Amino acid sequence: HPGEGQDLPADLGLRESTDDGVTWTSVSLEGQVDFHRLSTTGRVLLGLSSSDGRLLRSTDAGATWTDLGTPPLYDLAVNPTDAEKVVGTTEQGPVASSDGGTSFTPIAGAPLLALLSWTPSHLYGVTPDGIVHTSTDEGASWDEVGTVPGQPAAMAAQGKHLVVLAGDTIYESTDGGATFAPRITGVAGH
Repeated sequence: HPGEGQDLPADLGLRESTDDGVTWTSVSLEGQVDFHRLSTTGRVLLGLSSSDGRLLRSTDAGATWTDLGTPPLYDLAVNPTDAEKVVGTTEQGPVASSDGGTSFTPIAGAPLLALLSWTPSHLYGVTPDGIVHTSTDEGASWDEVGTVPGQPAAMAAQGKHLVVLAGDTIYESTDGGATFAPRITGVAGH
């Protein structure tokens, strides 16, 4: 959301920075959508609107969007090697899509996950109480690997490097979620 004194609408849409976050420009949907979650691979983006729960998909790096309806998703992750494969989290458990988010089916036997992040080798998930799971088969099966302290609010992964925001602390794992250490503390509300 815009900071105090900024002349921007509350719904920022999709914005981009080409200078490491120093300056930002609007790409699309300014004044129309406030994205709660975004996931991308290549030029494909999927985003969840925080105001109405709509799932939006772009295949041109965010210039134009297709409305895919309002599946009851909390978070989502796109397979980095196949943009048609998407996994999302719901109150009933994870769901999977093989058509780019157009439709979803429950993943039987999966743990109740809140947050997801997908790397080329692993799909990472964390439960509402901080238990970290991994999958190497697009979410069909899961292994418990570790625990992050506190209730997670955001997660990102690259290779075996994971960062999780829980409370006012960003926790970091360099071993695929087996162990975590505080990286940044005192993070202001988000």
